[in-house]
Amino acid sequence: MALTLALAHKIAGMSIQIFLGFLVVRLGVMKFEDSKILSAFALYVVTPCAMLDAFQYPFSPDKLSGMGVSLLASLLTVGVFALLGLLARRLLHWNVVETCSLEYPNAGNFMIPLVASVLGGEGLIYLSPCFILMNLLIFTHCQAVLSGVKKFSFSIFYKNIVLVAVMIGFVMFLLGWQLPGILGETVSAFGAMLGPVYMFTVGMILGNAQLKKVFTNRRAYLVSLGRLLLCPLAVLLLLLALGLFRIHPQAREILTVVVLTAGAPAAVLVTQFAQLYRSEQEAQFAGSVNIMSTLLCLLTMPAVSWLYQGLVYGFGS
Repeated sequence: MALTLALAHKIAGMSIQIFLGFLVVRLGVMKFEDSKILSAFALYVVTPCAMLDAFQYPFSPDKLSGMGVSLLASLLTVGVFALLGLLARRLLHWNVVETCSLEYPNAGNFMIPLVASVLGGEGLIYLSPCFILMNLLIFTHCQAVLSGVKKFSFSIFYKNIVLVAVMIGFVMFLLGWQLPGILGETVSAFGAMLGPVYMFTVGMILGNAQLKKVFTNRRAYLVSLGRLLLCPLAVLLLLLALGLFRIHPQAREILTVVVLTAGAPAAVLVTQFAQLYRSEQEAQFAGSVNIMSTLLCLLTMPAVSWLYQGLVYGFGS
């Protein structure tokens, strides 16, 4: 269970980074408003560099076909999420904020540093199809559902700098181009900062939150556990049933990324859209789910990884 141990080790380190961010706000060393500067730095500098650096590999048909496997699995994952959301609305009478929190994982800010630290740049290559698909759906379906306005703008393709970085990196990968010398080293150095910067920022947000309200919201627990456990388990069972682990030589490694993303915390953008378009109470609930799922995933993600390895590789391996 090497992957589970590596994941647990990295998540333990991420927990310390979160705690340090929490501590500096609670002790008054830094203000919550400072987290906005770090978030902007991570969004506009660090994350694009991490995604560009991920594609600094010589082109190979195996990697390209592996991205195709990831895309296929990601499309199936979206279908599973949509079905679970429908069932939650029909059977449990969940509202749109609750179902969007269930259906949309944080495939960017959380998964990019985690995959980069555990699986390396090659893991980010296989994360990119899932990341692009989730972002397209968040800025179309999710935004439309929460705002009540059904419209699509092609500006998503050039206004989202991370998506732009992914597309540039993908084109460079196809053409066999790599960033030269000192430029490549600089991009790589900035990209390596993503995990600590994001986790520290999460800790600062927690330091400003009213944690008593977050952890006494029983319904937020239900949504969070659905996001963190039910979603990845349903995706894993579907992939096993369809035999996708046999369609590519590296399928088991590639689909690890997809299943882990299926069990990521609720997307931050759900909270942001709820603040823009929904009531204050709904926005607070979305924020509670985001905070709670981010903290609980530090426990659930190693469990999902252990189950994945047991079912895919065998529990005796």
